[in-house]
Amino acid sequence: MKAADNQARDSACDDLARLMQRGSVWRARRQWHRDQPEGDTKRGISTGVEALDEVLGGGWPRGELLELLLDRAGCGEIRLLLPLMHRCERVVWFDPPWQPHAAALAAAGLDLSRLVIVRTRHPRQRLWAMEQALKSGCCDLVLGWFAAVQGQWLRRLQLAAASGGGHGALIRPADFAKQGSVAPWRLRLSAPDQSSGDETAPLSRRIKVHAFKRKGAMPARAIDITLADSRLSPPCPRPTSLPCAPSGERRSRPVLLVSERKGAGRS
Repeated sequence: MKAADNQARDSACDDLARLMQRGSVWRARRQWHRDQPEGDTKRGISTGVEALDEVLGGGWPRGELLELLLDRAGCGEIRLLLPLMHRCERVVWFDPPWQPHAAALAAAGLDLSRLVIVRTRHPRQRLWAMEQALKSGCCDLVLGWFAAVQGQWLRRLQLAAASGGGHGALIRPADFAKQGSVAPWRLRLSAPDQSSGDETAPLSRRIKVHAFKRKGAMPARAIDITLADSRLSPPCPRPTSLPCAPSGERRSRPVLLVSERKGAGRS
């Protein structure tokens, strides 16, 4: 009798495995993550915050486009991504709306030789360059600061991220959260309520993260996160909401800059 039960159970498991392989059965992401070997980074890299890892199904998604929508520029988006940057061999930033401070980034433990800052003249150039960086497979993390982005470009960036297998993120104002997007992951970042989270930590080190779109899962509840202490101070955004780079702008040393202007190189 016991042998018959075991045979029936094995047969049922084989049938279920075939159904899952064919895609006929949906499998929860959290259970998928539990089945992976500890330390496996094929799926993603840990955010450094257990609660956020749970929300993202194991860590920052690899090969999938992520949107970070900010209620306010400089609310902690760079400090949130610092643990990921520390584990990447090549990090590329496209048109950050403020001038990166090389000394502060180095003090936060970031290897500046792995960081590339790209300045473009037009959003279309920025989109094209970001697409090339994502699908090249040579850039572990690609960040791009944008305002409005057409749906066809979002699809192209998602396909490029899937092709290259790295981490790609669009950083945009929260005003665009109500617009549709093909990005599988959309996170809204904002300042937390003063009465929530770790009240012992200053507000400058706390951030609220709401994953209102997750691939293969329902939206998650907003969580309050205490960011790791670092020497990165909140940047002062420029008056305009669109990323820009005046031609006469003074550049920080020793960050590597890539530009379309003739003769650009290390500044």
